[in-house]
Amino acid sequence: MSSQKDRWVDGLMGKMDLDQKVGQLMVFGLCGTVITPDTVEMIRKYHVGGIRISQGFRIITLMNDVKPGEEPDEITLKSMHPPCGLNKDYAYTKNPPVANACEFAAMLNELRTMSLERKLGIPIHFTVDQEGSGSDDLLGGQRLFPHPMGLAASGRPEIAYRAAKSIAMQARAVGANMIHSPVLDVNTNPLNPEIGTRAYSDNAKDVTRFALQSLKGFQEHKLMATGKHFPGRGESVADAHWGMPVVDLDHKTLMDVHISPYKALIAAGLPCVMTAHSLYPALGETKLPASMSRAIVTGFLRGELGFNGVVTTDNMMMGGILKQYEMSEAIVQALIAGNDLVLCRDESPIRFRILESVKQAVKEGRLPEQEVDEKVRRILAMRWDMGLAKNGGLVDAAKADAPIRGKFVQDAAREAAERSVLVVANRGKVLPVDPKKRVLLVEQIFPTHAAANNMYCHPGLLWEEMGVIGKSVGSIEIQNLPDAGDMERLKRRLAQNDYDVIVTTNYYHHKAAAAVPQVVKLCQATGKPVVVVTNTPYVFGADPSYDTVLALFQPGGREHMRVVSQIMFGKRKAKSRMPVNV
Repeated sequence: MSSQKDRWVDGLMGKMDLDQKVGQLMVFGLCGTVITPDTVEMIRKYHVGGIRISQGFRIITLMNDVKPGEEPDEITLKSMHPPCGLNKDYAYTKNPPVANACEFAAMLNELRTMSLERKLGIPIHFTVDQEGSGSDDLLGGQRLFPHPMGLAASGRPEIAYRAAKSIAMQARAVGANMIHSPVLDVNTNPLNPEIGTRAYSDNAKDVTRFALQSLKGFQEHKLMATGKHFPGRGESVADAHWGMPVVDLDHKTLMDVHISPYKALIAAGLPCVMTAHSLYPALGETKLPASMSRAIVTGFLRGELGFNGVVTTDNMMMGGILKQYEMSEAIVQALIAGNDLVLCRDESPIRFRILESVKQAVKEGRLPEQEVDEKVRRILAMRWDMGLAKNGGLVDAAKADAPIRGKFVQDAAREAAERSVLVVANRGKVLPVDPKKRVLLVEQIFPTHAAANNMYCHPGLLWEEMGVIGKSVGSIEIQNLPDAGDMERLKRRLAQNDYDVIVTTNYYHHKAAAAVPQVVKLCQATGKPVVVVTNTPYVFGADPSYDTVLALFQPGGREHMRVVSQIMFGKRKAKSRMPVNV
């Protein structure tokens, strides 16, 4: 560290008490665009050091990481706390109010000012989870980019660089300091339900090539990048959101394939690594997930691989943790394992138990205070590198939307869309569709559409863009996971038989629902040509019953829907390549 950085870190460390140190280890959630009283309390009274921000989705209690359709088990129930005190008891019927970039930046400035008014004036940092398609963290109308696999489909690593630089420019203008990206998982198992298109490829060299360019783009604008999910989730056939995956690979395969991107990015200056809630027998750990294993975090990541940056857990609310551990105890074990930051997106009173449990673990000697000091030093050093020592990270809120409107970002978003849309199959020779034909579009409301709900990203976006070229495009809108009412409406519309070609979306979202092949089958039963528009090349490319398939890797942004429409109607040729074996 520079002497100036040393003095800043040492000056704060010499004045901090245990409450302040423990608070710095925590990254709690704030979902929405309204400052809640309990968030103020977390900053002012409990010294919380980081906040994971999101405009899009509310995650208030642990119920949100219980798999849809299932009841929480006994262990999960013990970790759950109903809203009380200053918590708002949400109805969950609507998304939070949408704020533009300037409004959201002003809100974050208020929170920063609160942190600077604390006794020691230690600035907080804001973290986002922006992987592209399906990302939770919309930040006020920003341009959206493809999932990593879409970037790799371009065949051009420089597109990943421009996408990352654009994301960083937009995020930093709003006030974000850290990003949980790039995804370094090598998706070697096509049945992986959680990673899929979040990975660049199923080839370790391609993952490394594109991830290095993403890291470069983030670094240029001081957005702290986080490589995840260490030591690699690409071979899993389970989803850590709902259970504990076991990555049962031999040591050589794990090292040669799944660890190799980490080695390359660590050498290139990766500042942060996120640990996975998965078991890795090849690393000598058969009982504890990597996120809670001292052998993996301290022994392997820090010792063998030589990583000296900040280590953060994945979200401790995930079902893989909750089904086996009481959350506050799991967090204590994660810190003992060697993680510096704990990510817990919960906004319920469980946070009070977590803070108390960690303090008690320090007082009992289970978590040595010397190790806590080392963690806090790394965190403060990272905040210096973020530039927070100057003015706490306050931004000019009035200019927060400048990158969104800027030429670089808009050009990068357009190029990424043009280079990522993929013709997976055209066995039925339906493409290109004659613009004069009557087309019925069956369009899902993807979670990103509902969360953003602005003119750039909203339900009905594909219909709008298809209507620019097609002369007669009808539409029926269904939920991302259609219910019985949606299916009845669809049957009635198909029975009208007033169309020549059917276009149906079939989007996969790992946190909300799997793809919906029953919709496609219903459309195919009409005997009319069916074009499937999906956001994953898996399943559809390998299934010969799907004759015509277009894949895009970002269902949310207008640029992507425009390119899909142009390729569909023959106004543009697809320029991408299949980035994985299917």
